[in-house]
Amino acid sequence: MHRVEFALLLVVSIVCALQAQSTNASLSGRITDPSRALIADAKIAAISDSTNARYETTSSATGEYYLTSLPPNSYRLEIEKPGFHASR
Repeated sequence: MHRVEFALLLVVSIVCALQAQSTNASLSGRITDPSRALIADAKIAAISDSTNARYETTSSATGEYYLTSLPPNSYRLEIEKPGFHASR
């Protein structure tokens, strides 16, 4: 009986692991000014070079940002914050 339970658990574990895999990417970083001060609430956009699809987020209070579920492609980043020059 224990072998059957172990085999079932093993199969369920493998299926769960396979579902967790993805071909998409993620991008993360931290926005700072030239003096290395953290920049909160900056708008970050990753724009697909081939489709012009935009994926946007905003930096946190610690200047960190995360963009997830990006389809495979090459991207350009645009970072904007009022009072700063846009970075492209």
